[in-house]
Order: sequence, then C-alpha cells, then structure tokens
Amino acid sequence: MPIDFGLVVAGFVVGLLIGVTGMGGGAVMTPFLISVVGVGPVVAVGTDLVYSAATKIVGAWLHVRQQTVDLALVKRLAIGSVPAGLAAVAVIGLLPEAGVDADQAVRRALGAVLVLVALVMLCRLFVTRERPLPERWRTALEGRGTIAAGAIVGALVGFTSVGSGALLVPFLLCVFPLSPARVVGTDVFHAAILVSVTGLAHAQGGTVDWLLAATLLLGSVPGVYVGTWMAPRAPVRILRAGLASLLLITGLSLM
Repeated sequence: MPIDFGLVVAGFVVGLLIGVTGMGGGAVMTPFLISVVGVGPVVAVGTDLVYSAATKIVGAWLHVRQQTVDLALVKRLAIGSVPAGLAAVAVIGLLPEAGVDADQAVRRALGAVLVLVALVMLCRLFVTRERPLPERWRTALEGRGTIAAGAIVGALVGFTSVGSGALLVPFLLCVFPLSPARVVGTDVFHAAILVSVTGLAHAQGGTVDWLLAATLLLGSVPGVYVGTWMAPRAPVRILRAGLASLLLITGLSLM
C-alpha cells in the first residue's frame, strides 16, 4: 500500500506543535485523528498509544542516560497506573456487550479530558513557579496518594490516550521537590511504560491501525526534533495559550 504523504505532512505538523509547546502527543494527535483524519475514536486511541509508545521509549532511554529519572517514584506511579490502564481498555471491549456504543463513550470521555487538560494548561500559564505543597500534605500524598494519582492517570490514558503528561506533571511538580528535568524524565519514563502496556492491550483487541501509526511516525519524529530546536526561539507562552484554547473548543465539540 502506498504511503499517504498527506498524513506524513500532518504528522510532521503535529510533531512540530508537540516539540514547540512540550505538549503530550495524546492531547494533540487523538483529536486530530478523529476530527481531521476521520478515524473512529476507539481506533484513534489505540493507534495514538502505539504511536506514542515509540516516541516515549526513545525519550525514556535518553533520560535514563542523563540520570534524570526517579525510578522509585516511577514504580509507585506504575503500581496504580498499569492495572487501571488495562482495566480501562477492558471496559472499552465490554461496552458493546452492555449495549453501549464504545466509540461514542470514548469520544465523550475524550472531550471531557481535553477540557480538563485545557483548563490545567490555562491555569499554569498564570503560575510563574510551581511550589511544592506543605510538608504534611506531601507526606500524605507521596505514598498511597501517588499510587492513586497513577491509577487515575492510567484509567484516563487507557480510555482516551490523554493525561500521561498534561495531568501528571503538575502533580509531580506540586508534591515532590524534584528539579524540572527530573520531573520530565520521571514522567516520560512512566509514560513509556503506561502507553506501551495499554497500546499492546489495544492491539490485542484489534483497535490499532498499524499502517496509520507508522505513517504518522514518519512525519512526527522529525517534526518533534524541529519543534524542539525552535522552542527557545518561538513565543511558547502564546502558542500554549492558543493550543489550550483549541483543546478547550475541541473538547467541548467532542462532548
């Protein structure tokens, strides 16, 4: 089957946006696949997870080499996120048996999560510096609270492919006294585990378009590199505000 160069270009544009803004792929790619390419929501989620896994694994390896990963924290997050993510994928598979339109359910859930992500992004635009929570709060959240946060993110990622970065990073910044580089490295390593496992679960259920994922990767990988190079020179704050507004509008339309 010939390569659709239109999708390669589209992948490059999405990758460019991800690289410039630092936004996670799910919040950008999944609604793009649904609204622009015309892919069904369930297949869009599964395809995006496989697409994201390829990029996250490379990023995780780079962060390990740079020693910017808190493996103990990754373990606590994964204890909650991986089972919850697998459960969410299983729920998608069971919805038709319960007489529920899986595509419609995923579409509405995705819309709600995009609205949440957009609101978080807009709030962070007005916060110049994330401050860790008071010590007593951090102590309460660092154990079971971290596992619970992982479970919430895992369920959202398994069901909608969105949340592994956009929602988890603010939590890590507020709860743990980590450097920004270590927060990003820990988030990317955890996301690599989560999206790989949930992506494989979607593949097992036959909800992954492998050719589409590969075609998008052809464009998005160089797009991310170019976007990362452009980031110091681009008006990132304005772009993030624009992207947050776009995600808010898209989320409301999907709901």
